[in-house]
Amino acid sequence: MDFPFRLPLLAEYWIDLVLVWLGFGTVVGLLARVIFPGREPSGPLGTVLIGVIGAVVGPLFMETVCGLEEFNPISPLGFVAALGGASVVLVLYRFLLLVMSDHLPPQRTEERLAPPPEYTPPPPPYQYPWPPPPTA
Repeated sequence: MDFPFRLPLLAEYWIDLVLVWLGFGTVVGLLARVIFPGREPSGPLGTVLIGVIGAVVGPLFMETVCGLEEFNPISPLGFVAALGGASVVLVLYRFLLLVMSDHLPPQRTEERLAPPPEYTPPPPPYQYPWPPPPTA
């Protein structure tokens, strides 16, 4: 079936490439979060971003430092390299959060909001006796 509108081949190539890297980075980021569990404020978008950055950094490290020629990042070895890159990015991200939290003002807690110990609450409103006293 032919569609009436079709993108140029170069645009289709780049769209396919971006979608493959997003999917690959998502899987790598989720697996890195499973290996290094913890609570972070980044959420699902941060997981995908960490995975995509790791999927770029890991194979780039394999090509440049290890000197592998004709290295395919979308392969089992590329997956291991991407997982290593995502793990390094995740550890650096957590270290950055730790350093930044030392320089932030302290958070308000319930203990700081509690009234001072010498505080006495006001007396309750006057309670009328019930049943009313008999009238003469």
